[in-house]
Amino acid sequence: MERVERRVPSSGELKAKMLEAIDECLKELLGESCTKAVYYYLQLRTGLRLEDVVDRPEAFVSFLREMFKAGAQILERKAVEKLCAKLEVDQREVGGADLASLMKKLLPEK
Repeated sequence: MERVERRVPSSGELKAKMLEAIDECLKELLGESCTKAVYYYLQLRTGLRLEDVVDRPEAFVSFLREMFKAGAQILERKAVEKLCAKLEVDQREVGGADLASLMKKLLPEK
């Protein structure tokens, strides 16, 4: 049986897939215009742009929890699902990891 090597994505590719997963999740659950409003308020309140989210996941998750209260759990859970699917990670392997923890775990140390 031939062994198949799985290519490890670069840090840039990982970050791009993470941003894509977050963006798709928000658009799927909130719609296009509401997602744009979330990005606007994210930058207004925290100074973060979407592309900064992967470098500061705790700040992003904290913002979501402040803005959506209990509803942030749904957004986080869906984002974790999307992220696992995009990165071909079995969700059972990450257990009940929250979004910020998962993002930090998946990205290589700086």
